[in-house]
Amino acid sequence: MSSNAIPAYGTLLKRSGATAGTTPSYSTLGEVKNISGPSTEVSTIDVTTHSSAASGNYREFIPSLINPGTIDVDMNWVPSDSSHASLWTDLQNRTKRDYQILTPPASSGASANITFQAYVTGMPKEFPTDDVMSSKLSLQITGALSITVG
Repeated sequence: MSSNAIPAYGTLLKRSGATAGTTPSYSTLGEVKNISGPSTEVSTIDVTTHSSAASGNYREFIPSLINPGTIDVDMNWVPSDSSHASLWTDLQNRTKRDYQILTPPASSGASANITFQAYVTGMPKEFPTDDVMSSKLSLQITGALSITVG
C-alpha cells in the first residue's frame, strides 16, 4: 500500500491584523522555518475509589477540560519585517489575535486549515556566530480551535 503522506513544505502561518473576535484579515508571517503544534491535550480526573479494586487494582480516570495547547515557530528574525514587529507589539500589549495555519494541498487537491485565537507568549531571539538571527515564537491558543479540510 502506498503512503498518502503530504510534504509540509509550503505550509503558511497567518496572523489577522484585526483584534480577535472581529472579521479577520490575514497576512502571512515572514521567514517561518518550522511550525510545531497545536499541542492539544485533554486533562483527566482521577476517580479511583475503594471499589476500583474490583477492576484489578487500577486507577480510573475520566476526561476533563481540553487544553488547546501552543504553537511553537522557528523563524529567521528580520527586524524590518512588519509581521515580526507586529508579533512583538502583540506580546508587549498582550493582544489576542486570530491565526490560521494553511497546509499545502494533497495530490487530491484538499488542504487543511487550522484556525484559532492566541496570545504571543514568547519571542526570544538568538544571535549565533555561525548562523542567521532567529526567533522562537510561542503562541498560547485560547479557546477552541477548528480544523477544516477542503
